[in-house]
Amino acid sequence: MDLGEVMTDALRSVALFLPKALAFVAILLVGWLVARGIRMLADKGLERVRFDQLAARGGVTAALARGGVDPSDLVARLAYYAVLLFTLQLAFGIWGPNPVSDLINAVVSWLPKAFVAIVIVVVAAAIASWVKDLIGSALGGLSYGRILATTASVFIIGLGVIAALNQIGVATTVTPRELSV
Repeated sequence: MDLGEVMTDALRSVALFLPKALAFVAILLVGWLVARGIRMLADKGLERVRFDQLAARGGVTAALARGGVDPSDLVARLAYYAVLLFTLQLAFGIWGPNPVSDLINAVVSWLPKAFVAIVIVVVAAAIASWVKDLIGSALGGLSYGRILATTASVFIIGLGVIAALNQIGVATTVTPRELSV
């Protein structure tokens, strides 16, 4: 090979790489801007539908308060990172099939399950709190009223956690997929 062929090959490689690299950076930039917008919209939308109050009713807010995060902000952050993952998936797709794309594809396909699991836990905690108040009020004069109310609440939260874990594929052995009759 002579120097001319080497230079031609080098220029060809740069010419093939440069448009892909620019598209990669452009996709990342646009995706980041869209993710920020979705985070703000999700946070405001969830606050508007009083998602934080529902979570507070179930005690989820108290658990998240230690981390300094409110429930609507947590879900908005999850939406933000989900959009960023979609953006990474699209950006790395420019380079063709590769292990990074495969990993991101697996995480992206898991995200809807995680979102549903979060909703299940929040709703279960709210129902558990409501049941605890109901049973506590109905049986408040009895010596075992508070214990029964707390037990029912813990049982409902436990079912919610099991359902959430099953949703994300962690506790599949706890709850069978099909019940035989």
